[in-house]
Amino acid sequence: MSTNINDLIDDILLCVISFLPPKDAARTSILCRRWRYFYRRCPSIAFDQRNFGGDEEFRTKRFLNIVSSTLLFYKGESLEQFKLVFNANATYELSNCPTYFDSFLRTAREKNIRSLCLEMSYASSSVLHDKTNKLNTENEYCLPSYIFKCASLQRLILKDCTLGTLGSPSLQNLVVLHLIRVEGSKQSIQELIINCISLRELAVEGCPLLEKLQISLLKLETLSVRCCHQMKSLRINAPNLFSLNFEADLFNKLDFKFLKPEELRCVRLGLCQQKEYINGIIFELPKPLSSLTRAKEFTKFAMELLNAKNLSLASSSFEDFAIEELLQFAPLQLHKVKHLSLKGWIGSQKSILGVSILLALMSSIESLILEFTENTTEKPQDSTVTDEEPIDFPSIDCLNYTLKRITLRNFVGDEAELILLKHFLQHAVFLDEIRIGWGKEKLVNLEDINMLKNSKSINIID
Repeated sequence: MSTNINDLIDDILLCVISFLPPKDAARTSILCRRWRYFYRRCPSIAFDQRNFGGDEEFRTKRFLNIVSSTLLFYKGESLEQFKLVFNANATYELSNCPTYFDSFLRTAREKNIRSLCLEMSYASSSVLHDKTNKLNTENEYCLPSYIFKCASLQRLILKDCTLGTLGSPSLQNLVVLHLIRVEGSKQSIQELIINCISLRELAVEGCPLLEKLQISLLKLETLSVRCCHQMKSLRINAPNLFSLNFEADLFNKLDFKFLKPEELRCVRLGLCQQKEYINGIIFELPKPLSSLTRAKEFTKFAMELLNAKNLSLASSSFEDFAIEELLQFAPLQLHKVKHLSLKGWIGSQKSILGVSILLALMSSIESLILEFTENTTEKPQDSTVTDEEPIDFPSIDCLNYTLKRITLRNFVGDEAELILLKHFLQHAVFLDEIRIGWGKEKLVNLEDINMLKNSKSINIID
């Protein structure tokens, strides 16, 4: 059996070369006559300006010339993947490069590109807005409309890019679309999504001007909407959706409508407050809402997630959920959740109460993951808890009937964590196992934790 690499067929060799950096791929041309300019047929091309040395202007010009020559002499019949990472600063205006970028994208389209990834960090960092928050794209490179009419494109990743006039986008074969920190008019993102009828995976993240988004995609399976801090309306019609990742101020007035898909299984929620200042844009924050109003708003949101069985919730502090009115307004909305994951700071009496109220809303939890994080919010010095401060825990049905497994991550064993763990150990009737992943510190040992449990059948593992 021969072990000579030259015995491999061209398709396999091209696949191997595609994993090499462009500079190393070009060096393979000196191996033998067969390999000469072999790299010019590589189906995957990736260029990252950060890998080029020299001062900013020299590095940028060299980078653009190398990408231009590579695409000019490309010999492959089609281009599977093209990735371009451009990271310029004020020493080299992005507006000096439209000819290069147009040429890159035009060549990619002519080569029937299937996967396109563009990251232009200068575009996002230098966007200027006036007092009315209108986008100023005078000194920015806007993606040409023809790239959104590429019939062969199946995967499109845009980071820190600026959308110009889209014309009439038609990406009927696009399966994956990620829009990360994308600038443009308030309608451009919506217009782009509407015309991608075959999408199965969609991510919209870090678009601060986006206020309304309507998603109606029959084939969509995975959806992520994150860090769109001014989001006021999100309407989803996706009957085949099974995974939703949504980050927003869940207690504020949010027009959230979800035509309940039967296949929805995994929901990840991130609680974030609206921000006053994002990427140079100034927003007017709404007035704080009362506890009663916050409870009603969260209940309205929870009603749209009736089919969720796996729920992950992240918050800087679970004090935000210490709203007793939630027990009155949302007793049954999340009753199908079987696997719950909570990530956030739990270091005060109020935050422990918030976690307890969340558990009280979900009566069918079988497994619970608690990941403890550091306090990233400003809290008063007396916000911690001790054993001398009794906590009025609500009635938690899952402790009495269904909870079997608990996983603790970044556990250090401080007073608040031990109070919560003690309540679980003494009230979870069918609890079989607790797995502990220790944090940077370790204030208690396993023997101390074993002394807290009532039942010997509970297995505590670290």
